[in-house]
Amino acid sequence: MLSTIWWLILGLILISIHTVQNQIMQSSLNLQAPGLDFLPANPVELITTYTGMNSFLLCYIQCNMNPLCRTFVSDIVLPSSVCRLYEGSLGTGTIVKSSSLTSRVGGLYYYPSLYDVYNQICDPYVLSSNRYLICVDNVWQCPKTTFWNSSMCLNQVYYGDSCTMNEACRQDIGLQCSSDCQKCICNSTASWNNASCVIGQTVCPSSKPPDPCVAAYWPLYGNANDLANTHDGILVGNLSFVVGYIDRAIQCSGTAYINVSYIDFYRRSFTVEFWFYINQHTSGHIGLIGECMNSTIHTCLHLGLQNGSKPYMGFFSDDSAGSTLLENYQWYHVAFVYNNTIRQRQIYVNGLLENITLSGSLSPTGYLGQSGQVTICKVIPWLSSFTAYIDQIYVTQRAKTANEILNDATLIAYYSFDCGSIFDSSPNLLQSIAVGQTMIIGRVKDALLFNSTNAYFRTSSFMTFGIANQSFSIALWIKPMSLRGILVHISNQSTGDGWCMPLLGFNSSGILIAQSSSLMIAAPTFPLNVWTHIAQTFSIQSGLQLYINGTLYQTAVGTPMTPPYQSMYVSIASPQMGGSSCMWGAIESRSYAGAVDELRIYNRQITTAEIASISS
Repeated sequence: MLSTIWWLILGLILISIHTVQNQIMQSSLNLQAPGLDFLPANPVELITTYTGMNSFLLCYIQCNMNPLCRTFVSDIVLPSSVCRLYEGSLGTGTIVKSSSLTSRVGGLYYYPSLYDVYNQICDPYVLSSNRYLICVDNVWQCPKTTFWNSSMCLNQVYYGDSCTMNEACRQDIGLQCSSDCQKCICNSTASWNNASCVIGQTVCPSSKPPDPCVAAYWPLYGNANDLANTHDGILVGNLSFVVGYIDRAIQCSGTAYINVSYIDFYRRSFTVEFWFYINQHTSGHIGLIGECMNSTIHTCLHLGLQNGSKPYMGFFSDDSAGSTLLENYQWYHVAFVYNNTIRQRQIYVNGLLENITLSGSLSPTGYLGQSGQVTICKVIPWLSSFTAYIDQIYVTQRAKTANEILNDATLIAYYSFDCGSIFDSSPNLLQSIAVGQTMIIGRVKDALLFNSTNAYFRTSSFMTFGIANQSFSIALWIKPMSLRGILVHISNQSTGDGWCMPLLGFNSSGILIAQSSSLMIAAPTFPLNVWTHIAQTFSIQSGLQLYINGTLYQTAVGTPMTPPYQSMYVSIASPQMGGSSCMWGAIESRSYAGAVDELRIYNRQITTAEIASISS
């Protein structure tokens, strides 16, 4: 008997037209199996919770009567029976297993015909039989948190979701639609904390979401997987992986390459950037990355080297080249930027602008390819023979700024240590470990405290310190408990041994030492238990320089270090097991006791103005 009643109730629910309180309720119900629950895309989507409602039918009616409700959850277990109403439709959230076998999820779907009076005149003082629209300034409009998509009102979407207008994004939590990549993002002054856009609030580094405009990111750590999870590559030919500029890189040639599914560049702004190293090549163009629908004008995107030496980009017979002749056997960072709004191309090498092609020189159509695979290590029309390494490929569907590209090319690692996190906030996402550290209040938000002989922080993949005469900069805040031990130590082994030397630390007399092989600077006066900013920089042109609290303390000129051509480890607060093989110089071989905050490592000598900015 009870089973018969239940099926009768279900039959009533599935009737598409209901009359409740003189309003016409037209919807179709998608009913999930028992024992399930609904997790919304964002907690703000919970409209209300009714307790003591021990009827699935009543919960359904409550959702049907609420203009914002698209999903409801009913659990009729007594005495705590509940009914929860949500704004988001079933497809916007996640269906999960419930701890209650009687929990059921229902989703409502509406039809465009219900919105026929949208934008027509209404009378706010007359009770309407249409609950799907609201009367605003005597005109029928969509309810809040929904938007008009030219046929009906749909739920607004969240951070990283696709959009075509600002109204499609949840503007009540600070989102707006990016005109470049057509994704919902926060404005430039706010950050996403997984619930809303916030200004001036700490967002833990490990919790920060990726840039939603990044269409693909291939770090090439022994495979062609896309960390943006949309464009995993397929290896073709005799491809192998070698030591790269950051961790691993792919070794490729014109016959060994990676195939990737189509990426939409059609009449869009974009930035493609990567590291590369040319071993050898014959005459002709070198194709590094391409996407060709046809080998005809405006339909074949090609990025590479013109005649094997100048960075080159174009859409086929509509091309631009850089000015620098790039040499073999050297790592370069290149960025190819196209701004579709102002029809402008830019080419950067190692973070510096090489070429800018203005709109008057370009076709007004932009890139017109609408199909074709992306190829890495190959551009279909170019068949020259070469061997090269490629590393850290980013594809971003917007035109990046000059400052962003300089940062991408030269900021190798950045650790804020906020929330105690050892997450690298640079584009390279370097792997790190920390042992024996504790989190304390830092100079900027949070910091790490090292206060035992076994405590240290270590990160890896620094080709910067394995290249002779390579410029570098190290910047950090320290708050020493004693003026002893190592602040920054480099080595070619993870244990701190092998080829190894400390770059920054204190000697046995408590004097701060900055060194690089035979170059050394000593700062004899240094405060205890006070936050002090230190920056150590080096270049062949300017020598070794030490800045304290943003002010240049001293410069030393001489013979720089000559490391083996290997990727290096960087250790903070300890040499680990570094022993007799290390070139200790004037720095004492012992652990540092104190706090460290805001560690930045660059592959260039940063300027006095930049040091003043990060130390202020």
